[in-house]
Amino acid sequence: MKKICTLITAFLLVTTLQAQKSGSIISKITMGVDIFNDFVQDSPSDINFRTINPGVNVYGMYNYPVPKSNISLAIGLGLGMHNLHSNGILSESSGISILTPYPDYLNQKNINYKKNKLQLTYLDIPAEIRYKSEGGFRLALGIKAGYLLGAHTKFKGDDPATGIGTKIKQSKIANLEQWRFGPTFQIGYKYINFTAFYSLTTVFDKTKAPDIYPISLGIALRPF
Repeated sequence: MKKICTLITAFLLVTTLQAQKSGSIISKITMGVDIFNDFVQDSPSDINFRTINPGVNVYGMYNYPVPKSNISLAIGLGLGMHNLHSNGILSESSGISILTPYPDYLNQKNINYKKNKLQLTYLDIPAEIRYKSEGGFRLALGIKAGYLLGAHTKFKGDDPATGIGTKIKQSKIANLEQWRFGPTFQIGYKYINFTAFYSLTTVFDKTKAPDIYPISLGIALRPF
């Protein structure tokens, strides 16, 4: 996914440079990066998600200015990458995804882990209604739909079954929702904005796995 992110970023840079050459298009193209943190809602009571769950959005958007106003419409394409850290060990039973808490002890011996996360990457289509004042104030309300490109877990620590130090990467995860959808919000000044996204869909199929709703809050950098 790092290679995909690099390719998308390079594409956005080339697109922006081409827009600068043409002159007439530059005001209609936006490229940006969101650096955010996910706060997980409605997780099982015995599963504790970490407070810090960093993520990144990389995107390009095409603007449609409304004549004789400070309002514009925008639609684009991007990647959303999320890292959800918790004490939950993901397993599958009878076709159902299960999160069980990592044990503190095994055979009366203390065990622990250094890393345990679920990584998700989405191909997103964002759309916004934007307001930009002459002084640089910006406000955007929108929606975002995304398709799950890939997901995997990463674990580093003592194996909860054997107590032996190990590294585990699992890429086949059952019952993940393939689509996501939710409202977006941005407010700020010129190139730096506060951004928010609330997922109306769960990470997992809620009929076959725990309900987990991430809320993404962060900073949006839009230099163009």
